[in-house]
Amino acid sequence: MSFLKELALKALNDSYLESLVFKLEKSYGYQFVGNSIRSPLSDKEYSDILRFGDLLCRSDLTDARNLAYKIISLLYNFYHEDDFFKMQAATVLVKLGNFPSLELAINNNQINIDEVKMESIIKETFQIAPDSKSVFTDAQFKVFEELKDSNHFSFSGPTSFGKSFIIESFIKYLIKERNASDNIVILVPTRALINQVTNKLKKEISHPRYKILSHPTVPLLFKNKGYKYIFVFTPERLISYLSNDNPAINYVFVDEAQKIISENDSRAPLFYHALMMAKRKSVNLYFSSPNITNSEIFLQLFGNSTDETLSITENSVAQNRFFIDCIENRAIMYSEAGKEIELPYKAFSTNEHTNLNNAITLLGKDVQNIIYCNTVDDTINYALHFAKNLNHKVKPKLAALIELVKSTMHEEYYLIDCLKKGIAFHFGGLPQRIREKIELLFREKVIDHIFCTSTLLEGVNLPAKNIFILSNAIGLKKFSDVDFWNLAGRAGRLTKDLSGNIICLRIVDMRNRWQQPEKDLIVVKEKKINKVESILMTNKGRFYTNVGNSIEGKPFTRKSVSDNEKKTLDSYGNILAYHSLSKTDSILRSKFIDNNKLGATILNKLESKNEVPKEILAQSMNIKLEYQNNILSLGNLLMEIPEEVNYHNCLELLDLLYDHYNWEEEESGGTKPLIKNRSKNILTYYAVLMNSWINSKPLNIIIKDVIKYYITNKKEIILSNNHFELFDSKNRIHINKLVNNVVSDIENVLRFKIKNYVSNYVLLKKYINKSEDTIKTTDWSEYLEYGTTDKIIIELQNLGFPRHLATFLKKNYIHAVIIEDNNIIDFYENEIKYDINKEKYYEEYIELSEILDW
Repeated sequence: MSFLKELALKALNDSYLESLVFKLEKSYGYQFVGNSIRSPLSDKEYSDILRFGDLLCRSDLTDARNLAYKIISLLYNFYHEDDFFKMQAATVLVKLGNFPSLELAINNNQINIDEVKMESIIKETFQIAPDSKSVFTDAQFKVFEELKDSNHFSFSGPTSFGKSFIIESFIKYLIKERNASDNIVILVPTRALINQVTNKLKKEISHPRYKILSHPTVPLLFKNKGYKYIFVFTPERLISYLSNDNPAINYVFVDEAQKIISENDSRAPLFYHALMMAKRKSVNLYFSSPNITNSEIFLQLFGNSTDETLSITENSVAQNRFFIDCIENRAIMYSEAGKEIELPYKAFSTNEHTNLNNAITLLGKDVQNIIYCNTVDDTINYALHFAKNLNHKVKPKLAALIELVKSTMHEEYYLIDCLKKGIAFHFGGLPQRIREKIELLFREKVIDHIFCTSTLLEGVNLPAKNIFILSNAIGLKKFSDVDFWNLAGRAGRLTKDLSGNIICLRIVDMRNRWQQPEKDLIVVKEKKINKVESILMTNKGRFYTNVGNSIEGKPFTRKSVSDNEKKTLDSYGNILAYHSLSKTDSILRSKFIDNNKLGATILNKLESKNEVPKEILAQSMNIKLEYQNNILSLGNLLMEIPEEVNYHNCLELLDLLYDHYNWEEEESGGTKPLIKNRSKNILTYYAVLMNSWINSKPLNIIIKDVIKYYITNKKEIILSNNHFELFDSKNRIHINKLVNNVVSDIENVLRFKIKNYVSNYVLLKKYINKSEDTIKTTDWSEYLEYGTTDKIIIELQNLGFPRHLATFLKKNYIHAVIIEDNNIIDFYENEIKYDINKEKYYEEYIELSEILDW
């Protein structure tokens, strides 16, 4: 053992150092809850703890380096103006290679220590990111160097580690080293993330040979000019791309890779299937995930060597952990050593909203805060109650966003009340355009507080100084270790803060609201993240027996199988069928045969009975093979899809899908069923929504169409706790519930669930019609995806414009587009740039400037 390592180990176990850190933490905690403290340490203690920091930062032990950083982050709150602190902070942060924090700690002062100055120059020279002025931290540089030497790789790090920065830097390196010869995919878990990642890449990567696209159809305009591509795809879009005749992909980077192994996410099988398809085409796979200690698991799943992996636990931002229990009137801070520090918090009340207001006002004063609420109802209600107590905030950008919400959604939408006070709510059911504006204004500090659901867990890059966590669950499931630290890790912003604060806040005595503190807070107190597992590797819950039962239509081994589990098992059954039919070697296939004694027999029987081409099955993982075979057996008796889109034809198509795909059984379960039963007649509502959406209507008009439908048909609306009321257009609660339903149903029902069924039906119908050249099958799945039947609006979306901008360009600037056979063959963006009325179309101009980099 080296002398430095030995000294660092002694320091880590030194009771005097522990007492000094504890004293600092207690002082910080007291200050945080409103007690003024100036110099918590004696001169000797101050000098000693800085020397401990100097020793620890020179070690290669992660615990030592993290403690050195923690010491600096705590001292900063009391001594940031002291020159001795600045000198010692510079030493520690340069040794850690944490240059973003260095600028904050020493406030652009000169480094006057020769050793530190020399090391700073060396690291700023050799650890500079490609085509950038930014310098890698030591831990980031270690990952980057490993990536350069690997054909596949998996790494993990804390939420604030800067994983996307490393991936972007590696892509720049690949482009330069390989002479811009590769097509690259960044795989994100949800459609909501596509625009965020795409826009960031457009700012970071400006190579003339590359286009950054987010749809699986490559426009003819780009094909003709010989571009290479960086695609930002969801798993569904990657599957679609790989299933068709498209340019070869060389690299796939998987962002938020933990989604592949999530047992609570029914989309996890889609991730696995998409990446197995890529692996089959010899694509190099790279995985990035937060806080996972055994990141090699992703390489195991796809049969790659597990040597090329790195799990980083070094922090770029320190975090302080608190629990404020407003039911038991108790406040504590957790020390680095795992001890509880009682705090003199005095802002308790008997009312939940007063408790929340007091906590944010006291602990979140003068900084930005994220408040995690779990459910959409809680998120909106807590935001509204908090907004009532605030003064109006007059900012032009807030006023512009308020007008946008009024004009594109509804003038009675609750978000307007919140924005007037400088706060917002954020969840998956908001229109993407509005959600992105909220995120932008939060980053620009125009919005002070965001109340949110777990959309922030999906990879949305939105850190803040404080994160208040009101619930210890996502939906009905309690946090996993990885989920909690992925969310909590957003406390503290690299380049903005040396530390962040995690405040677990109990304001109501309810299940999944920190109701059992001793049990629920273990993950917070111990900071421990257990190894993750994949059901494909563990065979948990007799997984492979149940996959076989799904394929054969037999009952599962347990009666209490949730709808989510059922969909997951059915999807893996389809993937297994595809692997068997396409002779794909996979962990899923080999373990199924090993763990299910009838495995080989089941697969042989499936192959002999199946008529569905494997190319169609590859694109229809969410639909049972049984239904697909039944449809094929009908042959020419199968109904043609209507060409014209109107309400009647939409309803006819939905009825068709309901029958052929057995929605009564397959889509009636779970917390958000597509359709509970036919008697509720929800198909008529979907037909209204589908007709308006596919016919290119803007969102505010679609909402008006649905309101009219509810009034005309005297429909009831479902409120909280499954309470039904006759819809009243003068009731703000009803209007807001309906608006949220419409936005959510467009994204999750029309563009996902129904689109998948329509896509499968179209593929099967085309296969049946393949010998009859005169019969053309209209592709309604494309209409559902793009929200239009207009080929030019679809083409413009493929070029990178969202639906509303594509419609705007078609209506106002069609003269800047050269069209041939419904394909855009040239696009004169300068004509739009100089012709557009910037005052009349201010919002559109700003968005176009962002997309086209004006």
